[in-house]
Amino acid sequence: MILPPVNPVRTVSATKAAFFGAYARPINSVYRRVIEELLVELHLVTVNAQFVYDPFFALGLVTVYDALMEGYQPSDQRDPIYQALCKSLQLKPEVLRQDAQTLLDLLRSADPQQRLSLLTLRNDAMDVGGIRSILERMRSGSYAYSRILGIGLFTCYDLLQQALNRESESRLEPFVTEMAIPLGFSGERVKRDLELYRNSLERMKQARAVVEEMVKAARRQQERRQTVLAQPEGGKAQA
Repeated sequence: MILPPVNPVRTVSATKAAFFGAYARPINSVYRRVIEELLVELHLVTVNAQFVYDPFFALGLVTVYDALMEGYQPSDQRDPIYQALCKSLQLKPEVLRQDAQTLLDLLRSADPQQRLSLLTLRNDAMDVGGIRSILERMRSGSYAYSRILGIGLFTCYDLLQQALNRESESRLEPFVTEMAIPLGFSGERVKRDLELYRNSLERMKQARAVVEEMVKAARRQQERRQTVLAQPEGGKAQA
């Protein structure tokens, strides 16, 4: 019997080649490493045999991308880079954003305490948009955990905690206890991933501040040069 050919798993180099083929422009040096690391991380997630696409993953991906690329200049290149990133991973960029937004809209569509009960799989929580079935499938162990998925789940939890006016500093531990661990994920790993994500955002913020100051300094120097060139010949001598 002749067996059908097995599709080979995409390699990291193939994914990188697809990305740089889709986006041929130079990438701002501050962000190039960030993009490449995110690309590799997402590649490893999506080629995992246990990877399951769902709106929580979509929300995690767009949340991470938008947060890391917030200050990218020129700003009109953020979407083309996002498009190339998704397509190189064989994901549909428009579907990702639509699914992420639909999930957020569903969570905002009722009392936040009701939606929080749904996220934490309380027995009396009314389902909406199939959220319960997705979370129950995660709990069954058929999902491969990833940092992106963890960020998507936390973004939902954080949104509802904000709506309930809970203190922002106290949200991580309850999330780990009320959502991550009951879903079968390692509490320590989830906590570490979210803390590293926050640290990454802080480092990007600091890097943007340094770059912005360098740009301002260069602009001031250029303005001084233009002022000197604009002076009439012999101006200094006459003064």
